[in-house]
Amino acid sequence: MALRFAMLLAAGKGTRMASERPKPMMKLCGVSMLRHVMASVLGLDGLERVVVVIGHQAELVERELRGYDDVVAEVVAARQPQQRGTGDAVSAGLSRLPDLLPGVGGSGSEVLVLPADTPLITTNTLEALANAHAQAGNVATILTMEVQDPTGYGRIIRNAKGAVTQIAEDRDLVDDQRNIREVNTGIYVFDLAVLPVAIRRLAPTNSQREYYLTDTIGLLSQSGYQVGVLPVADVTETQGVNDLAQLVEAEEMMRQRIISRHVRAGVMMVRPETITIDAEVEIAKGSTIWPNTLLLGHTSVGSATEVGPGSRLVDTVVGDGTQLVNVDATGATIGSAVQAGPYVTIRDGVVVPDHAVIEPFSLVK
Repeated sequence: MALRFAMLLAAGKGTRMASERPKPMMKLCGVSMLRHVMASVLGLDGLERVVVVIGHQAELVERELRGYDDVVAEVVAARQPQQRGTGDAVSAGLSRLPDLLPGVGGSGSEVLVLPADTPLITTNTLEALANAHAQAGNVATILTMEVQDPTGYGRIIRNAKGAVTQIAEDRDLVDDQRNIREVNTGIYVFDLAVLPVAIRRLAPTNSQREYYLTDTIGLLSQSGYQVGVLPVADVTETQGVNDLAQLVEAEEMMRQRIISRHVRAGVMMVRPETITIDAEVEIAKGSTIWPNTLLLGHTSVGSATEVGPGSRLVDTVVGDGTQLVNVDATGATIGSAVQAGPYVTIRDGVVVPDHAVIEPFSLVK
């Protein structure tokens, strides 16, 4: 199915990050978590509007959204003045979406809701969730996963017939609920005609005194609506990032994913475990990246070019057929058929012409 609307929850402070930077703005592979999630969401066909709910350091996060003027979907921000839980965040986001008359589900206007701290989520998984929602005729569909240690996750509670009846948060579990290994990833598709009614019925009757989005599942089930789940195929995609240790783990998984994408596109990587490539780097087919090389920022590498070993390029454009051995360049433009290195430094703003030869141990400024 083609989703019309999506909502990203990006209002959190992220105190465990030990940083003044808002959690959605923490970077991995050169790009903020928010932009990673946005890339996967904007890969969905048919989106009309994406609402990003912002709160902590709202101005900084809002500036991150200014680069989406050329996408098909409209990207807008909604402010959550006080961070009173995920349910309150969704309530703020709904102010930027159509107000539909509630019916019996299947309104044809569904909304994808997901947190901005799941940077490894893919378009394919989000699309599979939307399709499962439509095919089952649910009013809500939860992306779930099975884990060996469910500590910290909300558990999927089912009745004797196997139907989903609620999500119980970890801190509010009772009795045998702690042993349930089917858990919530925090990613959902809701019928937009029904979600606002459930949101308005939320109450902060939990240990955190917050409005939980997860409580809408129980409210919808109690009202006779059908709630379903889709188990995620790859649990690494739904790994949340709540502290620096998890950020490091997610960045390594993203690095491997980026390397694999370039290799499949025809780029040779020699000892890829030693190579670092940022998410927005472009490398043309037929090039070779040698060990201990870093390609960072908005670097672009032409075809039949060799970079490394030991090179570091930041926001640098490199032409076709160039060879860079142990070259450090920032903000430079390096032409085609250039030979440089080893041990060459090229300063910001330098333009190296085609066919140039830069001798070893040179500083170009």
